[in-house]
Amino acid sequence: MAANSRTTARKTTATRPARTPRELAPEVREPDDDVTAAEAQELEATGRHITVDLCGEPVRVVPAGAWPVSAQRKVREGDLDGFMASVLHEDDYDLYVELDPVLDEFNQFVTDAQELSGEPQGKSRRPSGSSRRTRRR
Repeated sequence: MAANSRTTARKTTATRPARTPRELAPEVREPDDDVTAAEAQELEATGRHITVDLCGEPVRVVPAGAWPVSAQRKVREGDLDGFMASVLHEDDYDLYVELDPVLDEFNQFVTDAQELSGEPQGKSRRPSGSSRRTRRR
């Protein structure tokens, strides 16, 4: 009898340890006062956080590609504070609480963070069907 998927034992893989967004992103460097604009952009590009405006105030956030699924689940469940705690720099969370953004400002913040990260979130388009008709037999 030949081995097939029903007769062979399944191999299990070891589970990966959970990692926080801060562990996934590269290390951040604090900006210096005497840094030029070009150098600041370079530092931001190599840092682990990007700077996004929230209610007119700059806050540091993990790039959208490093947002954990659990943080995105919090948004779907309506836990915006939990989401922001997951993706904001630890020092900027208090500023978020102080600013107390309305939903439009929160949505703009998320959109800006995704655009600056170069990774828009949302529904992906399905592949288009063939432009040629096939004949049934």
